[in-house]
Amino acid sequence: TSSSSSPVASTAEADDARKDVIEALREALAATDLEFDGDGQPVLYAKSSYSPDRRDDGGETRLSLSRGDCVRVLNTSMGKQWWWVEAHGRCGYVPADYLGTEAQMRGAEDMFWQNQEYFGQYATLKVHQEMLADAPRTLAYQRAIKQCRADIEGKVVLDVGCGTGILGMMCVRDGGAARVYAVDASPITEQAQRLVEANGLADRITVIQGKVEDAEIPEKVDLILSEWMGTFLLFEFMLESIVSARDLFLKPDGVVWPSDVSLYLAPCSAPNQAQRVDFWDSLYGFDFTPMRSEARQEYHRVPIFNHQLAEADCLAPEQEILRFAVKSMSREDLELNRSAFEFTVTHDGTLHGFASWFDVAFARPGSASANTAADETVRLSTGPAWPRTHWNQDLCMLDDYVAVWAGDVVRGSVTLERNADWRRHMLITVDYVVQRGGEVVARDSKQFGLWRC
Repeated sequence: TSSSSSPVASTAEADDARKDVIEALREALAATDLEFDGDGQPVLYAKSSYSPDRRDDGGETRLSLSRGDCVRVLNTSMGKQWWWVEAHGRCGYVPADYLGTEAQMRGAEDMFWQNQEYFGQYATLKVHQEMLADAPRTLAYQRAIKQCRADIEGKVVLDVGCGTGILGMMCVRDGGAARVYAVDASPITEQAQRLVEANGLADRITVIQGKVEDAEIPEKVDLILSEWMGTFLLFEFMLESIVSARDLFLKPDGVVWPSDVSLYLAPCSAPNQAQRVDFWDSLYGFDFTPMRSEARQEYHRVPIFNHQLAEADCLAPEQEILRFAVKSMSREDLELNRSAFEFTVTHDGTLHGFASWFDVAFARPGSASANTAADETVRLSTGPAWPRTHWNQDLCMLDDYVAVWAGDVVRGSVTLERNADWRRHMLITVDYVVQRGGEVVARDSKQFGLWRC
């Protein structure tokens, strides 16, 4: 909508109109810290993104907003629900509750990151017991530390998301690190401090509670290590904090562990999961099949994490759909990732969905990446062919199952799109076709929220 259609009053009445807007904003926002542009017009910020439905009545006069957008508020006479604003050179209505002062926007940003909830869950011993009991996970880090003792000895280490401090303590005992800064935003740091002291390492390990982005580290570090991986590798997006720590604290010749990460996808059968939907059939002589659509929505709308996939259930060898070299990647790399795939089915079965897992590598200091010394590189994999970890595998179940034969081709793409507002969440989209002898026998597209989308 052009600015010429703005309901703002004539120039002679502009000052009075502006005063009315300011008074209305202060009342609506309970704010005394309003910000103004060079013309004295109040400005606010979008607390979250907004996309109008053009089909709605009045939709054509509404503006789209992205979280953080700065807008000039021109008229509030429509009441407390809709305000007339200018953004990016265009004028239109936006929902009033999407706007706030800069301080309110920052508060909303913390809400969208769900920091209190996220860090709070890591304050419980249950979570840390699960991770410490995962021997393949923990021993992979220890093997890397021991293998690179000559590179770590006498050096400075930053442990991001230190939890109980186990990795930092290994760096001192097994790697000979001179100093370790162990940072965690969770209250678990209280227990970490006790453990550091109980193990006689308080003179070499400094435990810091707080976000690493806000931490005061008095020196640059030689090694940053962290165990940040989540569902579908990226969920919770702790990796962004690792990138921040890298940019803030890592020496130019320093190393980040894990150094290289890859995400894989494979078509698979999952009869146990399919049975949950198939259960809604004939029960006690009654037809329960009308419940199947609701069952699919409830059970399979989101990825099934912690799924134990048997190797025999993979219908084709996995393919890499994502790879990052952590030392050189950017924050923007986290926002949108799309990868094409093409699988040739190796044996007859039923395509119930697509399974995913990841592996990470620990490149030796001085190596550009893990690939430069593949035979010596320590790797940790969550794949079904490797020792079981607490991650297991992730599974995206399809709504319509497909009988496939050896030689069939499954091709398509998978997209991982980070949520623009809820920054620890993402949307997974799988598009696929099944071809047999050049003929398409099945085609579909499905989206999976992880968890808000």
